Amino acid sequence: MVLMFFNEKSCVSDCSQEEIGQAMRDFVRVCQAVRRVDNGASLVSEVRLEDLELAPGYYLAQWRNESRNRDYWRFMRLLNRKSPHSTVLPAPPDDQDVEYRHNGDRVLGLAAAHLMDALAVSLPTTRAWEDSWLNVDYVLLDEDEIQEDSAEVRHASTPEHVSEHADWIRESAAGTVTSGAQLWEERESLFASLQFAPGVEDDLRNLASVSVPSVRAALLALDTAAAGWKPGDSEPAWPIKVVPESDTRINLGLCNFTDSDGTKRLFSLHTRFRPKPGRIHLRVVAEEGRVRIGYIGRKRLAEDVPRRSRRV
Repeated sequence: MVLMFFNEKSCVSDCSQEEIGQAMRDFVRVCQAVRRVDNGASLVSEVRLEDLELAPGYYLAQWRNESRNRDYWRFMRLLNRKSPHSTVLPAPPDDQDVEYRHNGDRVLGLAAAHLMDALAVSLPTTRAWEDSWLNVDYVLLDEDEIQEDSAEVRHASTPEHVSEHADWIRESAAGTVTSGAQLWEERESLFASLQFAPGVEDDLRNLASVSVPSVRAALLALDTAAAGWKPGDSEPAWPIKVVPESDTRINLGLCNFTDSDGTKRLFSLHTRFRPKPGRIHLRVVAEEGRVRIGYIGRKRLAEDVPRRSRRV
């Protein structure tokens, strides 16, 4: 699950109510773009969204009550929301204090995003929030020693910024997955460019926990390759080792799996995952320009019999 930390300073502007209303609608589109990549993403703010003062004398509670904003607010109500920041930030050591500033102004949301290696999100109200990375300066007081430094914070105020960070969002979301069942349930957001044959659901739900990180990494790599596959190329440019099965095993039918239409087809290409002899079998669906996963599990020794006799 990716955390989006709201940049409270993006509400401090000279925008009119009409301008800030449009900025808020654009902000919702940013959150929607993040949720399309990670449907478990959460928005974290220092105060409840309903209590935000978007512009002098104009509160989010007023904005949400305008008829043209009701669909946007309906999405925000369904979005996972947390406040204040302390609900997700780890408690700092008693003898440590840190302060972050952006262009001289103290910033809480940007600080939290940097501390948690998360994504900061802003209303597109001023040029200060037009970049996909923001520079912050911080002062760390640790056991009477003062350290001063600067850092770059991952940031989004437009859907285009979200696209720049999409691979990171996907990998971060996958990093929180701890079971094969979660991999299956979140497949559409984690592996948007892959297709899965019917039997893969059981494969993932029965996946040993020790194999989850390796399978997760392999599927992410295959998804990246599938997303970058150019029409006319015979195969995607695999970032990991993907090889065809041997003729002997093909002739024994050990690479045939039930496809999406119920027909058994050859899924010769495969990559491996740990611990050995874990294999992910796949095939390139050229007519659709897609990569389809047919099997995830132990190396098969006989047709329809996965290698389950050894302990994982």
